[in-house]
Amino acid sequence: MGTREVVEVYLTNELPQLRNLRTILDRDVYTNKFLAKITVKEQLQILAEIKGALKESELEVFRRSCFGHFLNLDAGWTEGGKTGKRNTFAGQYVHFLMLRRMPTKKKRELWFLVEGKPARFSVHEFAIVTGLVCTPEPFLGLEEKLKLKARIRDEYFKGATQIKVDDIQKAFRSLCDKEEGGKKKKAEKEKDLGTDRVKIALLYFLEGVLLGADPKRNVSTFHMSMVDDLDMFNSYPWGTVVYDTTVDSLGGKDMAEKYRERLRKPPHKQQPDVKETYTLYGFPFAFQIWAFEAIPFLGTVCARRVDGPVRFPRCLN
Repeated sequence: MGTREVVEVYLTNELPQLRNLRTILDRDVYTNKFLAKITVKEQLQILAEIKGALKESELEVFRRSCFGHFLNLDAGWTEGGKTGKRNTFAGQYVHFLMLRRMPTKKKRELWFLVEGKPARFSVHEFAIVTGLVCTPEPFLGLEEKLKLKARIRDEYFKGATQIKVDDIQKAFRSLCDKEEGGKKKKAEKEKDLGTDRVKIALLYFLEGVLLGADPKRNVSTFHMSMVDDLDMFNSYPWGTVVYDTTVDSLGGKDMAEKYRERLRKPPHKQQPDVKETYTLYGFPFAFQIWAFEAIPFLGTVCARRVDGPVRFPRCLN
């Protein structure tokens, strides 16, 4: 299902509107008895770094890419906006929802019960929030895989097979500071260099922001090879890849069951002051924005809608 089809379905009957939520988080019996500290690996400030480092012509190429609309994110998320203080991930509000997760037989979906009303977070909602293409991943046969090149890895990572987000960051910064010389025509050299800067920027954004990679996890060599072919890279359904990573991370944290386990213990062993600590990978920013959109109370308490008409994708609101 393409993005436009998802929008059409979503706007007619897919987004649960929980307009009567009255629970005040500070008095919430769940969050007070089961405290948590959540960390996320996504680094939205990478977007501000990309915007500041690329030249205008290179930014235009990035803007036309499959990730280009993220350049329109409110500056408060990426660099601090007028206050100079960047918005942070609202971990306690996410934990508030995680404690209300409902069991479901539906695959690749998360359901939550808030004030007696069900709310669904699925690939449909993810598409409308992020604007990413969420069609099924295509099967690449041997012939297609053989066409993928290792030039980016060989030229900027010395052919290494274990490359992490920090390595991409260093390569991007080095490439943006690099000046060309030599026998090749300067204009031609600069054009090639500019194209590579955009390719590394796209890879940096994918791995550091959308996939919220664990610093210890190696970056996919498949992603690194694909970015050297911008047409293929921009047509790939990255939304599906990012959603799967995000929902795997969220779905693996069954806080509701852990809370029930704690309640089954004698009162003197429940330890209500002990915080549960967990880390979310992928793009939980999209889950947070969905919560603001689907549950008006949360959006009113900890978010400010950008002035003007409702935007698509919803993360730009």
